[in-house]
Amino acid sequence: MKFSIIIPVHNAQGTLKSCLGSISSSENRDFEVVVVDDKSTDKSVEIAKDYPCRIITLNQNKGTAFSRNTGRDNAKGETLVFIDADVVIKKDTLNIIEASFKKNEDIVAVTGLLSKECPYNDFFTQYKNLYMHYIFRQCPRFVDFLFGSIIAINKDDFLSFNESFRATDDTELGQRYKELNKKILLNQELEVIHLKKYNFKEIIGNDFFVPFWWTKSFILHKGYRDIFKKRRFSHARANQLLSILVAYLIVLSLLIMCQQQIWSIRFGLLIIFLILNYGFFRFLHKEKGLLFLIGSVVFTFLDSLIMGLGAITGFFQYLILRRKDKTEK
Repeated sequence: MKFSIIIPVHNAQGTLKSCLGSISSSENRDFEVVVVDDKSTDKSVEIAKDYPCRIITLNQNKGTAFSRNTGRDNAKGETLVFIDADVVIKKDTLNIIEASFKKNEDIVAVTGLLSKECPYNDFFTQYKNLYMHYIFRQCPRFVDFLFGSIIAINKDDFLSFNESFRATDDTELGQRYKELNKKILLNQELEVIHLKKYNFKEIIGNDFFVPFWWTKSFILHKGYRDIFKKRRFSHARANQLLSILVAYLIVLSLLIMCQQQIWSIRFGLLIIFLILNYGFFRFLHKEKGLLFLIGSVVFTFLDSLIMGLGAITGFFQYLILRRKDKTEK
């Protein structure tokens, strides 16, 4: 058997049918599907039973990393394909993965990105989907991260996902492959459709939570080295990180008394913020027009503050836990 498609599932009744249906429509038929039910309390398991797949039910909610590792332990295929339960693959997805490994015999894994195509037209969902698409389009051909929406790994090269991470375990695994001098291909033809719908609360929560865990990977794997050498860490480029810093400097300037020279500084910082995000804003204008762009500029500023807060919180939590571990020893 060529492929084992592993899907961690937790309360995914709203998207799982579409996910499994897309797999069933795949042009390549040499695969098995392993659904790892992470203690769902909805109808996810009942939906999975309507499709030809093996279902592994966990006794406790263990998280995505544990579910992925469990799927690997029960997989029979030569290539492990991990997708999320809110993702729809395309008919040629498995063929693209197979071709990627054949054309790049020195890689251990291949990952992809989100399609611009999205089933929801509201601002927050469109913004998040286009943001993720744009960011990954800016990445080089060979990368040091994995993207959990679509990952394929040679079974013989598999390293376990870090189960201490509640998010960004895919990013952390990519860093370990990098440290072993193993190559990961980012194939930009490998696109999947994300079925996640965001409202304001959910996008803010996501953009706090992900940087919170991303910071742990940054510290563990000495991400500052990549920032100086490659001008990025994982899929986050230096200008993105600098944009977050500039957003905080703008807020700081607003807290200072209104003096004429301060206003000039604020204006300068705002121009820098716009320049740092110019490529993304130009992309949004092309895709969605002027009104969407105006809303996006405002939201990007707010989102930068949220992401920065997540990263700062993650940094201090890491320091506190490390000090606690040293004290206990």
